[in-house]
Amino acid sequence: MTTTAPDSSAAAPAARAQSAPVEPLELPAEDRAANLLDLIHRSVVANGPREALRWKLARTRRMTGGEAETDAEATWRSTTYKETWEWIRDVALGLKSLGVGKGDRVCILSRTRPAWLVADLASMSLGAVSCPIYPSSEANQAAFIINNVGAKLVFAENAQQAAKIESIRAECPTVETVVVFDERGKLPDGTVGFDSIFDLAPSDPGHRRLWDEEWRTLTRDDLATIIHTSGTTANPKGAMLTHGNLVFNYEAVNQVVDFYPEDVFLSWLPLSHIYERVAGMVVPLGRGCTIAYAEPLIERLPANMVEVRPTVMVAVPRLYERVYARVLSAVEAGSPLKQKIFHWAAGLGAKKYANRIAGRGDSPWLQAQLKVADMLVFGTIRARTGGRVRYFVSGSAPLAREIGEFFYGMGMLVLEGYGLTETSPFVSINRPGDFVFGTVGRPAPDTEVRIDGETGEILVRGPQIMRGYLNAPDETARAIEPDGWFHTGDIGQLDDVGRITITDRLKNIIVLANGKNVSPAPMEAALSTSRYVAQAVILGDRHPYTGALIAPDFEELGTWAAANGLAEMPPEQLIEEKAVAKLFDAEAKRTLDGFAIFERPRRIALLPRLLSEEEGELTPSLKTKNRVVLTKWADKIGYLFDTADAKD
Repeated sequence: MTTTAPDSSAAAPAARAQSAPVEPLELPAEDRAANLLDLIHRSVVANGPREALRWKLARTRRMTGGEAETDAEATWRSTTYKETWEWIRDVALGLKSLGVGKGDRVCILSRTRPAWLVADLASMSLGAVSCPIYPSSEANQAAFIINNVGAKLVFAENAQQAAKIESIRAECPTVETVVVFDERGKLPDGTVGFDSIFDLAPSDPGHRRLWDEEWRTLTRDDLATIIHTSGTTANPKGAMLTHGNLVFNYEAVNQVVDFYPEDVFLSWLPLSHIYERVAGMVVPLGRGCTIAYAEPLIERLPANMVEVRPTVMVAVPRLYERVYARVLSAVEAGSPLKQKIFHWAAGLGAKKYANRIAGRGDSPWLQAQLKVADMLVFGTIRARTGGRVRYFVSGSAPLAREIGEFFYGMGMLVLEGYGLTETSPFVSINRPGDFVFGTVGRPAPDTEVRIDGETGEILVRGPQIMRGYLNAPDETARAIEPDGWFHTGDIGQLDDVGRITITDRLKNIIVLANGKNVSPAPMEAALSTSRYVAQAVILGDRHPYTGALIAPDFEELGTWAAANGLAEMPPEQLIEEKAVAKLFDAEAKRTLDGFAIFERPRRIALLPRLLSEEEGELTPSLKTKNRVVLTKWADKIGYLFDTADAKD
């Protein structure tokens, strides 16, 4: 899930070993699902007529040149739990007709959509192993995963993704069938449309009864999915996760966070990532909630939030950072009176959180002020999220403490958690009744967490730990000790009740030329609280000091430039302006005020564009690939450290 920035970076690993208390899982053995399909089926029985899935469906208007045109405005449609289960069943029977069975590998190359979920669960119901591929993957990356797992069948989202598979088909001898979700456009020969799967599914009761018997034979020890890690350096490793790993996540989360069948989850992160797969699919389905799927265009997300009015949203810190930045930008553009009212309201939220941490209630006077602040400020901001959010779940990257406090003051709680693909992913989370911003909460039930006394690394042991890496026994042995302890690669600390604070990745620690250690993640998170900063990368390994690469938020920067008399100009020209350099120097000084002098970057270099997956600079889970950045932006790094050949 996420790594959280403390007030200042930890310059050295933990000095002593620490262990967190272990909370037992309170679910009786007889109530525990036998496998993932059993968990979902129990929810179907309990919630049959309730809405399960909701998504936008474009209306076909007319045919032009053999292709369908669609209306700009799409309409929402949905399926109930009973209908969703029948959809899964029919796709499973169709896959079985295509020869898919227990132990076979099935890949899914698609953006998040209802068909992704159905294909995933239908494959697993047959005992097959579902193997996601990030939709942004290049053809050679997809080929690596297909061949590593030995995929028999590949689901592709559309004609474009099907063409990607077709381009590598000769290199992937195990692939027998390609199934395309969206059949619009010209498909390669030898592919099958998703709707055609239903025609292959036998409708007689005998086949359906046999399918029902088959998924019931699956156990928690059966392999469910192989998820390849993002691969910031070499080829990705395939983490093998069992039905038990995934079901345990549901059981553990359900014990510590109160989700209800009435909850509506808005899903927009990639289901290819274990974070969304569990928190945005397994958990809501198991609890009987509604999953609403955002439209593919990220620009539509704000409108979808207003339309769907979610009560729970699983997101990454970047969303919260942008909301925070946009609010601050709107405030500064307002009148002095509006600015004064906002800062007054924000101050009340800070007092509310301080009371919460101190364990005391709010005074009647503060309660009255908060009601006024809600009418004047907070209610308007909440309305932009749909007005019903109970929990934002944050993961995958650091979240600055002040952003959590900001949302809490408005009545929207950000539950920050922590986990990895290899832990499927739940290691810890802040609970609604026990949260401290700047930490990732206490460990999941039945989970042991300890801090290595020499390196400060977080070690985890519990039912969520993967079986190992596919075809990589040496990597597995390095990651998991014989007694079951998994090495996370993250550095952290525990407080007196076992809450985890994560400072950085073990491999990310910067060692300056003078021997001092610097943790970059907390500073990167702090810089990102500036509305002018879209991305930040702290560098400096083996150099006398640190430096920062910053990709500006060009929308905010453009507004600032216009207000400060700078003519409209392209990004690569704008970042060369002295006034812009002074702006970012000031923002760095302000946001990094709490860090030690030796930690703070001495120089800042501005990038003319955002780092991206397309350029190979980010992993699909939005982690920075430092090696790629160092190569692509060598000139900028040379400026940071007064050398044309940076040594990071």
